[in-house]
Amino acid sequence: MSTENHSLINDISPVFRPYVHNIYQDLQLGLCKTKVDLERIGGSANNAESQFRLVLPYCSKKLKWDIIFDASTPWFAPDFRFDDESFLSNADEEILVNGVPSLAKWNSSNPKSLGEVISELVAMYKIHQVKKLNEDESSRASFEYSALLGNALITEQDVEVWVGPHIVEFLIKLKVDTSRLPELYNEGTDQNPGIDTALLLIKYPNPTNAELILSPFLTKVLGNISLPMMHQTGVLMDYVPTVTEILNNKIQDLLNNDRLKRELLAQLIVKYEGAILEHDANSAAFLFEMNDFHWILQIDIAIQFPEKPPVLTLRSVYHCSKGKPKFKVLPGCSYSNFELYIEQQVEIFKNDCTESQSIFDVDHVE
Repeated sequence: MSTENHSLINDISPVFRPYVHNIYQDLQLGLCKTKVDLERIGGSANNAESQFRLVLPYCSKKLKWDIIFDASTPWFAPDFRFDDESFLSNADEEILVNGVPSLAKWNSSNPKSLGEVISELVAMYKIHQVKKLNEDESSRASFEYSALLGNALITEQDVEVWVGPHIVEFLIKLKVDTSRLPELYNEGTDQNPGIDTALLLIKYPNPTNAELILSPFLTKVLGNISLPMMHQTGVLMDYVPTVTEILNNKIQDLLNNDRLKRELLAQLIVKYEGAILEHDANSAAFLFEMNDFHWILQIDIAIQFPEKPPVLTLRSVYHCSKGKPKFKVLPGCSYSNFELYIEQQVEIFKNDCTESQSIFDVDHVE
C-alpha cells in the first residue's frame, strides 16, 4: 500500500473504513484484474472521513467514481458521483433494484457491501457502453462487435466496450491455455496473479494498431510477442482467433522445449548415475575423474532451450582463484559430440589449473 493511500484510509472514519479496506485489498475488476486504487476527492483532506474516490480499471481507461457517505446516518448506503454524466442519469428505481441489488439491500454490517455494489455498477456501466455502441448500428465498430460475439471463442463476458466521442475501444480476453505453465514457471506466481490473462486492445476507427496486454506472469514466460498487422479490411472475428493461435502455439513450444530439457537431464542422470552430486528440473552437477584430475561438471538449462544451449561449467576440486574454486564456463557444443567435447575441454582446463598452480608455487618459493 502506498503512503498516500495509507494516509487516505487512516483519514476515513472507522465506521466506513472496513468497506475501503475490503475494496483496496480484495476487489479486482475488469478483464485485467487490476486492483482498485484510491484518491482524495479534489486532492484535499476536507471531508475525507466520509468521502473518497475509486479509480477503477476498464478497457484502457481509469474510471473515477466518487463515493460519498453521510456521517450523520452511517447505516445508509453511500451516494455516487460518476465521471460519465450519461451513466444512470435517467435510471428509475426498478433499474437500480434489478441492476444493483446489493445497493437496494445495503447491509451496513458487511464490509464487503461496497465492493459488491461497485462490481454490480461496473457490470451496468458495461451494459451502458454496449447500448451506446449499438445506437449507431451502421458503424464499423458495432458490426465488429456483433460479428465477434458470433464466434464460439468469445462471449459478452470476454469483451469490455468503451465508446468515446470519436473512438471505440474493445478489450478482449483471449482464450489461451496456461494450465501447465506453472509446472515450468512456479517461481514468483504468487506475486503475479492472473497467470492466464492475455488481452487484446483494439481501437476504432484505426484497428491496425492492435495492442497485446499480458499479465506479468505471461510477459515473463512468453517475452516479446509480435502481432500480425490487422489490415483495414480485416475483421475481428478472424483476427482474434489468429492472435489466440499464435499465443497457444508459443505456449506449446515452451512445453515441448521443457520436455526436451527434462529428457536430456534424465539421460545424463541415468548415464552418469554414480557421479551425480545434485540435480533439479533445470540443472545437474556431476563429479568426474580423468587422469588423476577430479572436476565437477555443472549443467544449467535455461527456459530458452533448445534455442539457447545449456551452460556448461567446469570446476576444479583442488584449485582455487581468489578464494573460490577455479572454474571455466564452456562455449556451447552440439549434443552429438557431447562427450568428446567435454574430454577436450577438461584436458585444457586441467592444464590451465596446473599451470597456474605451478606459477603460484614458484612465486611462493621466491
